[in-house]
Amino acid sequence: MTVRAPGADRLGRIVVVAVALAVGLAAMIMVSARAPGGVGTVAAAGAVATVLVVIGLKDPRWAFVFLIVATFLRPAIPKILPTTDPFILAFGGLIIATIIWVRGHPERRVSLGAIECAMALYLLWNLNSILQPHEYRPILYPLSGEELNLWRYLIIGTVIPFATYLISRMIFGTRASLRYLITTLLVCSTYSAWVSIMQFHGPQALVWPKYIVADPAWTDRAVGLPNQPEVNGLILIVGYVLALVLIGTERRPRWQQVGLGVIAAACAYSAYLTYTRSIWLDFAVVVLLGIALGRGYRTGFVMTAIGAVAAIAVNWSAFMSPDRSAGGVTSTNEVYDRLNANATAFWAFLEKPWSGWGLGRFVSVNTYHHRQWSPDTPWSRGLGIPAHETELGILAELGIIGLLLWLTVLILLARRLIIAFVRLPADGIMGRPIAFIAGTAFLSLVLGGVFVDLRLFDYPSTMVFALVGAAVGAADRLGGRTPVDPLEQGRAHRAALRARKVETVA
Repeated sequence: MTVRAPGADRLGRIVVVAVALAVGLAAMIMVSARAPGGVGTVAAAGAVATVLVVIGLKDPRWAFVFLIVATFLRPAIPKILPTTDPFILAFGGLIIATIIWVRGHPERRVSLGAIECAMALYLLWNLNSILQPHEYRPILYPLSGEELNLWRYLIIGTVIPFATYLISRMIFGTRASLRYLITTLLVCSTYSAWVSIMQFHGPQALVWPKYIVADPAWTDRAVGLPNQPEVNGLILIVGYVLALVLIGTERRPRWQQVGLGVIAAACAYSAYLTYTRSIWLDFAVVVLLGIALGRGYRTGFVMTAIGAVAAIAVNWSAFMSPDRSAGGVTSTNEVYDRLNANATAFWAFLEKPWSGWGLGRFVSVNTYHHRQWSPDTPWSRGLGIPAHETELGILAELGIIGLLLWLTVLILLARRLIIAFVRLPADGIMGRPIAFIAGTAFLSLVLGGVFVDLRLFDYPSTMVFALVGAAVGAADRLGGRTPVDPLEQGRAHRAALRARKVETVA
């Protein structure tokens, strides 16, 4: 009998995937050059997609990688079909692959509890809002005339993040499988850092997609692929944390440690280049948490804090100036936008407190019923923009019921992350480090949602919910058990004691 070396199967699969992608890309180039118009590109892209589907259906971890990459590249790549985004196809492939995989691995199924119930109820409330008649239909952005696809909006902001949380709990159960997720997220963050730095300091020819340098939504801020500095900053923060934790978690070759250090530094500097105060706040909170909780990987966070404090002290006058491009934090225009948008959200809630104005209607409400925060706030600031606070956007669109369901999801997830951090062993990526990574990513997402409605962006929520699912799943499988919380663990312990007494008596 032939014995294969450990990891040979995994290496073989990686080689197969690499060869398949190379062949597919070569076919795309050949077909695109000979076919008229864009038909060749579409046909070749369909062929590559077919190869990826076959690979993904055999292994949900690869399907997960394809979904992450598709959501990351969503703003930059065209639709393969007239009405279908590539990330929708990737999401469907992930669902199918997971169902097939779970049927063959029943031991990896997870029990559904309070979190999943809250997610289901919130999703159903969103569906109810779509199906109910509302004042504004079709849903247009009045100032631009752009129409909002409600189903796409729901899939991006709710369905994909919730589904990736559940799937991640099941399929990333080992160190080897978790590597698929962590490596993919780290590569995406590294690329975000690359294009962010090149936007300011490098030749434009090295930046793709071109809108980052040719037509960014914010010309003086690092926008990344999302073309939005807040969202780009969240991606960079996760990359920074991943790199530092990986450096201190396990023994690695010197070149890997140096490479991870370079990635961490690039992500940190790129987060600064967003010139977004909320991202700087998120980053500061993450650094402080790393200093307080980062056993084994604290050094990088301490060095970051020292460097940041020194840089602020040297450039104090610029830091306190209203010039955002110079790193100033006292400009007021963006504050006025948020204040007026928040005032509109409060007004909308008081008008329709229970079920709200309907999913996706905030922009219309903020155009036709725009409110002013105070007489000192210019009325035109924030007119017709989306909500700049996730929870207030939910409150205006889905009412108090929708907001309570959403907050229930967040609170239950935060509770499970705290339990995972306390319960998991301190060493190894499958221990407390994955809980720390997921916890800081989750906190950054929540803090980022205070300044922008993150339901409009799929990648940051998908990224964070996937990490949370992996951390919760690691805690579930600790010691071969699937405990839900300390109360259940206590009940199980008491039941074992009772059973032992019965055996003794017998």
